[in-house]
Amino acid sequence: MQNIVEIRDLKKSYKGGFEALKGVDLDIREGEILALLGPNGAGKTTLISTICGITTSTSGSVTVGGHDIVNDYRAARSMIGLVPQEINLEPFERVINTVRFSRGLFGKRGDDAAIEKVLKQLSLWDKKDSQIRELSGGMKRRVLIAKALSHDPRVLFLDEPTAGVDVELRKDMWDVVAGLKADGVTIILTTHYIEEAEAIADRVGVIAKGELMLVEEKNTLMARMGQKELEVQLTEPISEVPMLLQSDALRLSDDGSALIYTYDTRAERTGITKLLSDVAKEGLVLRDVVTRQSSLEEIFVNLVNNGDNAEDAA
Repeated sequence: MQNIVEIRDLKKSYKGGFEALKGVDLDIREGEILALLGPNGAGKTTLISTICGITTSTSGSVTVGGHDIVNDYRAARSMIGLVPQEINLEPFERVINTVRFSRGLFGKRGDDAAIEKVLKQLSLWDKKDSQIRELSGGMKRRVLIAKALSHDPRVLFLDEPTAGVDVELRKDMWDVVAGLKADGVTIILTTHYIEEAEAIADRVGVIAKGELMLVEEKNTLMARMGQKELEVQLTEPISEVPMLLQSDALRLSDDGSALIYTYDTRAERTGITKLLSDVAKEGLVLRDVVTRQSSLEEIFVNLVNNGDNAEDAA
């Protein structure tokens, strides 16, 4: 798959020595959905702002569709749509005029058919003559997306697009994102709702303290770093793990009603057969056996925490 955004050794430092970006290298593929995960202050918004030309990098390079964002900024910027975190709209302007204005900012000729398509795509057509101040927070978010799509960009950045949006509108918005991907738009999103990234992203990037820790196919990442848990539910609670069963991989649930065994799905032997045999030898009676896979959120938290621990040790 062809790269549409290429980032090389991108750095951003501020007066006082704070490094917001520390040599980021990243290729973004045409037509994919890339989720950028990271704690507050990790550098997600700085990275997006730099690519979009809002923030100037200290060093490094970025190209969008082969156009350098500094030397050929007009061509690069014309390929990009940005939906920022903050809702900053003219409250007394009408929806359709707001979107028309954004299209004009990029030198695009007026095209009512194109504006109508975008507004219908975002379920805003029936609100086209409403003033922005009359809209709910979720609908204002949709207007931000409509503005970002008004000039037909090929790359769309969504910086925390569902912040403050209720569950129903959040689901609708991700349906819109899926539709944009189907149209060939490349989408880069940051989100605190990690379960959404897990559901919709093709690849996941984890950024912390200005460094891109990894970028990997979502399914590959979960298979490589995810662990499974086997919960052996007992008919009668116990107060402690029997001596025969004691191991680092086994723990007792808080209420004593289940033994929880953690194992690596990639291992040649999981140890489950021996565990169940030993449970029987101890005279414990099973009520049920349940397995669960580590979530993307757990993987993310472990990555960030391990990075902090490594830095502390250094």
